[in-house]
Amino acid sequence: MSMKRKIIKQGLGGYTIYLPKDWVDKKGLKEGKEVEIIESDTDLIIRSQVVQKKSANIIITDNNKNDIKVIITHLYRNGVDKIQINDTNEETIKEIKDDTNQFLLGFEMTEQSSNKCTIENISEPSEEKFDALLRRIFLIIKETQNIIIKDFSENKFPNLKEIQYQNQQLDKYVLFCRRIVVKDKYEKNPLIMWELLTFLMHIQHAHYYLYKYAAENKIKPDKNIIKILSGLKEYFELYYDAYFKKDMIYVHELNNLKKKYQFGECIKYLESSSGKNTVIYSYIREIFRMIQIGASPILSELIESKIN
Repeated sequence: MSMKRKIIKQGLGGYTIYLPKDWVDKKGLKEGKEVEIIESDTDLIIRSQVVQKKSANIIITDNNKNDIKVIITHLYRNGVDKIQINDTNEETIKEIKDDTNQFLLGFEMTEQSSNKCTIENISEPSEEKFDALLRRIFLIIKETQNIIIKDFSENKFPNLKEIQYQNQQLDKYVLFCRRIVVKDKYEKNPLIMWELLTFLMHIQHAHYYLYKYAAENKIKPDKNIIKILSGLKEYFELYYDAYFKKDMIYVHELNNLKKKYQFGECIKYLESSSGKNTVIYSYIREIFRMIQIGASPILSELIESKIN
């Protein structure tokens, strides 16, 4: 809801505006109560200290019963604190409980009967954990790359469950970070951060599917696969440095190396490979591509910081 207020000049050079009465009443604010003022780019955010909990009700039908995970994760990342699911059965309750444990950080099932259940926020980390969890997301991808390089080098693929677990952990952290962004608890540009989180999730998933294909098809990687995987690790290291060192030089290097990897070595190895190794090179080239285009939100954030 948008509204306009006139700025009123006060003594000693200060200025005030009137807060909307409906908003003040809704938040239970009284004279003398404090509000939080946040300066964000061109905006000034006034935030009440009163925590409002959002809730949602879902009815399981034949049309949506296969989309339970999508529905509850969507509500979670959009800031809902309590979700009641009606018309459930034993099977759907188990699915909801598993999805909650795997993907909804801080949520647990608090009520359960034969035909309904409730999941809600009982121990969600504070928004101050955002930066630590974002760094953990990057590190999960780096850990996954180390496993992939080791197992491809040894031509053994015993770690599919481990990488699948890493996938689930990363998804859980990404959903939580998106939740913080949506709840306006993160002071940077929410659109840029949402885009970055989306790319990080896709990059990790692509690594998982690369490993899954190799493990399930018992491939015999040629020496060039190991070489290009090492290049991929260095490429992601540039991505990591671009975000955490806040330096455009790493983004420029990523873009400069696009010709070498995406349109150079990856194409050359694709053309000369055969059988299942061709699929492996296709996966690797796609990961290079996602890292390169995934640098766009990092560059946007760096440009915004220079403007400010």
